[in-house]
Amino acid sequence: MTVPATPAVDASDTPPVDVEAVRRAAGGVLDPEIRRSLADMDLLDQVEVDADGAAVIRYHLTSPLCPSRFAIDIGREVRRQVLAVPGVKTATVHISDHFLGDELEREVNGDLLPESNR
Repeated sequence: MTVPATPAVDASDTPPVDVEAVRRAAGGVLDPEIRRSLADMDLLDQVEVDADGAAVIRYHLTSPLCPSRFAIDIGREVRRQVLAVPGVKTATVHISDHFLGDELEREVNGDLLPESNR
């Protein structure tokens, strides 16, 4: 008896990730101190998703001196929300214009941050 071959899944058959859904997910995160969303405060700078489902989100905080614990909490929540969007495989969060930006990004992204961006 011959077992039928399982058809290969072509990556081009996978629907693209809805970038607006990623933007809504990231933008819906609340600043824990101000209790307003990143979108409401116009803090999202860039949202991109490539064909492989890798999302990159850049945002800035309300102050370049924002307390680190708030910055980390916001970044982690952005990453968590974006990873919940269907089709997103990885999410890398970049924090712009903060005096500890690189350190905060390492804390938020862990080992997912490419070596060139550390």
